[in-house]
Amino acid sequence: MDSKSQKLIDEIMIETNEKISAIVNEIRNIRFSKMDEKDKETKCDKLRMEFEKIMFEEEKKIEKVMS
Repeated sequence: MDSKSQKLIDEIMIETNEKISAIVNEIRNIRFSKMDEKDKETKCDKLRMEFEKIMFEEEKKIEKVMS
């Protein structure tokens, strides 16, 4: 792999890490909040789906760089 591809992959990973960290922090805040358990579950489920979407997008971006 050339250095340009490595740099692009590193940038993708950094961007993804920032997004994932924000989701994890939000889930933590929800878990420790005083909101209703049903609301917590609903919000965390939505965030988990967003997490999966971000990981899928990262995979596609990296595949594009590698091809």
